[in-house]
Amino acid sequence: MSNSINKLDYIPGLDGIRALAAFLVISTHWPNNSISLKFGWIGVNIFFVLSGFLITRILVNEKSKDFKPYIRNFFFKRALRILPIYYLFFLVTTLIILFTYWFIPVLSHNEVILSAINSIKYDLPAYLTFTFNTKLNLAYFFNWHISSNHFSGHVWSLAVEEQFYLIFPFIVYFSDTRTLKKIIISIIIICPLMRLWAAIVGVHLVTNSYWLGEFFYTNTFCQADALATGALLALFPIKIRFPYLNFFIVLTICIAVGLTCLFFLRKAGYFLVAGKSLGFDFPGYWFVEKTSWFFINIRAFYQYTLVNLFAFVLIAPAIVKKPIFPSIFTSKPIIYLGKISYGIYLFHSPILAFFMLAATFFGGWVIITSNPVIDLCFFIVYLAIVIIMAHLSYKYFERRLINKYADK
Repeated sequence: MSNSINKLDYIPGLDGIRALAAFLVISTHWPNNSISLKFGWIGVNIFFVLSGFLITRILVNEKSKDFKPYIRNFFFKRALRILPIYYLFFLVTTLIILFTYWFIPVLSHNEVILSAINSIKYDLPAYLTFTFNTKLNLAYFFNWHISSNHFSGHVWSLAVEEQFYLIFPFIVYFSDTRTLKKIIISIIIICPLMRLWAAIVGVHLVTNSYWLGEFFYTNTFCQADALATGALLALFPIKIRFPYLNFFIVLTICIAVGLTCLFFLRKAGYFLVAGKSLGFDFPGYWFVEKTSWFFINIRAFYQYTLVNLFAFVLIAPAIVKKPIFPSIFTSKPIIYLGKISYGIYLFHSPILAFFMLAATFFGGWVIITSNPVIDLCFFIVYLAIVIIMAHLSYKYFERRLINKYADK
């Protein structure tokens, strides 16, 4: 089996993988441990690898055009897909937050609302310019105020993708195929080495190790190997003889490495590292959780790469039209969830915030979800609302806008 970048035909299975990535992110953000999958952050990296593949595929196929139509068409289509719903999301969310703060006194001192108000005060310009990740990265040097909040903090990953879109089209256009392949391979090699340097040297140069871990998680250049992994799928002929064997070998390695890390982290006294993280807890803590074992301290060097490799073996079979687990990833409901995954990703966090605010009237979130069955029921209702909101957005706003302007 081999892939081709000469046609931009629909690839069965990719929407299903999008749906999986979205579910992983939603799960990891659920506040209760009974449901939350603490390794769900890997969904973001799966999104990055997918984006790297799809964008490279588009750019290489458009490269034969003159530069102006090439760059104009690319940016127009990306803007049409991403910006309208993004800015509408921030407009509506901001208005609701302000309304809640001003007109519902019982919630005006709630931490969820107060953190959102502070985010509007200090972070809104960064959100609107897709530079929130940059603000996170530079906050250590300039002592900037960063307001962690349940409404919009998750959109840092969209900033990474937008910054990638600003740079990569020029690299593709002005590089021949051979040079472009060398650039992609170099990125895949250099990024892990940067993380290795951070684990061995960089961690001793900063006073805030959590910031360093978050920097490597949210910085576009530090996540470039995930995007480059996707680009590699578009640029190189992919031949897969045993897609399921490859998938299960990589999955087994990931689990074995993760559980080994978890064992030694627990042995070092880090009992708060959730068992359900499978040893892939949130990367922000990786430089904080220091142990006497070198191979645990440098897990930023290899765990990111393993996650990207997992995304690779998940996506590659779909590219050659042989998606693994087709009854799942190519089923109509899952495909549709993948199509509306942008809305799911945007809306899931603020809807969760409103759930937590509503719980205030019934004794508080911790009290009403203390029963695992009730917690599960809440999660199912929450998931249904997120999907309904994403469906309405896609059907009545996003798709109509794209259909109206895409060919102009």
